Amino acid sequence: MDIVVSVAVISGVVAAWVAVAEFGVKVLGELRLERSAASEIDTRMSKLFTELMWVAHARGGSQVSEKAVEGLFNKGVITESDLADLEKVKGKLGACVIGLPVGVACQDAAIASIGVLGHRYEILREPARAGLNSLRSFKQEEVDRALLLLEG
Repeated sequence: MDIVVSVAVISGVVAAWVAVAEFGVKVLGELRLERSAASEIDTRMSKLFTELMWVAHARGGSQVSEKAVEGLFNKGVITESDLADLEKVKGKLGACVIGLPVGVACQDAAIASIGVLGHRYEILREPARAGLNSLRSFKQEEVDRALLLLEG
């Protein structure tokens, strides 16, 4: 009878130990997954934040007029031999690029958003401060207000 009790106790201890080990492995896996997800979120947030900086800096992107490029080829302004020199082609294509404007209200809202997001998310605090300081030369009042929001 003592042997049966001893075997049962040992079996119970081994089963408990295995369960604790499996739980530990599961917890470590979930922590690794959580860190990976946080890293992905930080990366996406930084990318979107950088795009917001473009708007704050009044950069609305650009488009290239295919018709204008076609016209440059048709008139011989750009030739086949020019294609070997990328800088030469870029210089000639400059007239075909159309800059898209950003409205003042949109720019000001982006600047304010940078301050708020920098305050809310620690990972964005230093990028926000650096970006806002680079905008100071042409948007001093808005930048000062955003820096106040950033410091909170």
